[in-house]
Amino acid sequence: MEATSRPSAQWPTHGWPTSTPEAQGLYSATLAKTFDVFHDHGVHSIAVIRNGVWVADASKEGIQSGIPQDMKSVTKSVTSALIGIALKEGKLKSPEQRLAAFFPELENDPLKSKIRLKHLLSMTSGLSWNNDQEQSSNEMMHASDWVAYILNCPAQHEPGAVFNYSNGDAHLLSAVIGKVTGMSMFEYAKSRLFEPLGITNVNWNHDHQGITIGAWALALSLADMAKIGLLYLNEGQWEGKSIIPQSWIRTSLTKRITLNYSNGTQGFYGYYWWTKSLAKGLSKGSRKEMDIFYASGSGGRRIFGIPELKMVVALTANTGDVDLPESLLHHVVQAVRSNKQLSENRLAFEQLQQSIQRFTATPLN
Repeated sequence: MEATSRPSAQWPTHGWPTSTPEAQGLYSATLAKTFDVFHDHGVHSIAVIRNGVWVADASKEGIQSGIPQDMKSVTKSVTSALIGIALKEGKLKSPEQRLAAFFPELENDPLKSKIRLKHLLSMTSGLSWNNDQEQSSNEMMHASDWVAYILNCPAQHEPGAVFNYSNGDAHLLSAVIGKVTGMSMFEYAKSRLFEPLGITNVNWNHDHQGITIGAWALALSLADMAKIGLLYLNEGQWEGKSIIPQSWIRTSLTKRITLNYSNGTQGFYGYYWWTKSLAKGLSKGSRKEMDIFYASGSGGRRIFGIPELKMVVALTANTGDVDLPESLLHHVVQAVRSNKQLSENRLAFEQLQQSIQRFTATPLN
């Protein structure tokens, strides 16, 4: 399926433009089925955007699209964005900069002195981090100084050699941003990222030293999650301005780590963003695999971007089923029928409205 061109719709800085699914080439009936299939699987909210237009959404009662929700590790993808902005502004020079330039106490350690920002961004710092029952994260939270705790973790591997998912790596980057900007990463994010996108109802917690938590603790609304997805879909451009350098977006989505999943599929990790290919044939007329990128948080928080379809799907959930978010995405993609406007289907659209009401009425689980 050939990529669509972005229509001259208004940017959603102060509110999303909306349309029926059919106006954006989707079947309302297929979206209705999606909401019905997933209304009782721990999914809290779903939003579907195509061509920069808000097509459909469903949220459990009490979780309106404008209310911030805990993003878990989706936070890391925003941390990555802020590193890119700091590079654009010259606050940082390069991902090749050594961590020891900001923490001189690492200079005398043969392995820690070799850690570069790019290693933190790809979870290959080599610093020990135990994810079993979140042991290291819990120890860090009980430490009086989180950054000191991370820097004191033993160096297990040569930097760049081994991927090990680490909340510590991400928090160190927040500390670096604090050092080079003179403000917390949250304050930096407000002025450089959130305000330009019209994101005003946002929370982001910090550690005991006032350092914004780089790995988690960001709270965004469903509508604002979708804005982050749209920003990346448009390679950092927003209302004719470059918020994040296009080069950084592409660098962030470059495949650096290969991961094999339990469902037999393969995915990749870049700089705090994940990438994957969807099987061919999911949407009508697609004869090859489609590349997607996404921000991922535990429980089922996701911001999916599908460049070929000019589509963003944002969702929040609380589920132990690691395959659920991608399964939901497959259902949404199957609703795509054309790159052009479809004939309106009043009956199918009413069916969609009824499925959204059923979704909302189903209790949170």
